[in-house]
Amino acid sequence: MNAFFKIASGVSFDEPWWLLLLPLAVIVALIMRFSGRKGRPGVLFPSVGALRYAGFAANPLILMLPSGLRWTALVAGVIALSGPRAPFPPSARDAKGIDIMLALDVSESMRQSDFGGKTRFSAARESALRFIDNRPADRIGLIVFSGGSFTRCPLTLDHEVLGRLAESVTPGFFEEPGTAVGTAVLTAINRLKSSQSKEKVLVLLTDGENNAGEVSPVTAARLAAQNGIRIYTVFAGKAAQGFDAGTTPALSLKGRQELTEVARISGGSSFSAGDLFGLMKTFRDIDRLEKSRLQSNTQGRSVELYPWLLISAVILLVVEQTLSATRFIRIP
Repeated sequence: MNAFFKIASGVSFDEPWWLLLLPLAVIVALIMRFSGRKGRPGVLFPSVGALRYAGFAANPLILMLPSGLRWTALVAGVIALSGPRAPFPPSARDAKGIDIMLALDVSESMRQSDFGGKTRFSAARESALRFIDNRPADRIGLIVFSGGSFTRCPLTLDHEVLGRLAESVTPGFFEEPGTAVGTAVLTAINRLKSSQSKEKVLVLLTDGENNAGEVSPVTAARLAAQNGIRIYTVFAGKAAQGFDAGTTPALSLKGRQELTEVARISGGSSFSAGDLFGLMKTFRDIDRLEKSRLQSNTQGRSVELYPWLLISAVILLVVEQTLSATRFIRIP
């Protein structure tokens, strides 16, 4: 019911001046209604009561049916001339999915068990899998990186296969040491730039600063922005809370600032998570941001109502003429 009132309140008209005919139609109908039978041809009967007793009586409301259909058709025709439009609310069926690449850091530092007994990578993978489950309409792919990067799974709607491939990855997947954030972004760009989707997103999760690869994250982020790719960066690990046993505060700060700049340049957002709850919340926030953006892009559409009103008016007139020529025929 709320959806109906929302649509009704949003109806607009291209030619509203035609609606001025409606009060005129009401005036004409009232004049005809109260003019009585004066001047109309008819047959006089000595006793109307006898006809009613014989079964010739009809419900007054039923007798008004042909004229009611005729006037309803007239009103529908006038409203159709005014060019009505109704807002077309987005729905799950109407919403089109987007293309998302997930880039997970698989460097050796992701083995640290500082997420409530879980390693950083296990917590990140668990959060990413929940994120995938919440977006069944999206094509999602997976990139893993450390000193190099590799597309573990291309963009796909088969999230079951994607999940199995994600579960088969562990830290140390690459022999190259380090964290090549810029290279991971370039790999995602190569996967996303040929996409036909209007919405392209990269979610990149790491626990350190860029210290490998030939391309800086900022340079890669500018290239992503040129290809219409938003980047959400997630800095994971105890350094997100201000301390990390294996990382100096200066390096932690530099890594987070770098990820923040990457997100800003590409039009995305930057997050930090120091525990499993923080990671889960981060992925929920990203999911909410993208769903809100997708919904806002589907708003503002409208559907023309005049064809349906004209069809309804024609059907009503056909029914009225049929009834007037048969069951409700007047003699003379």
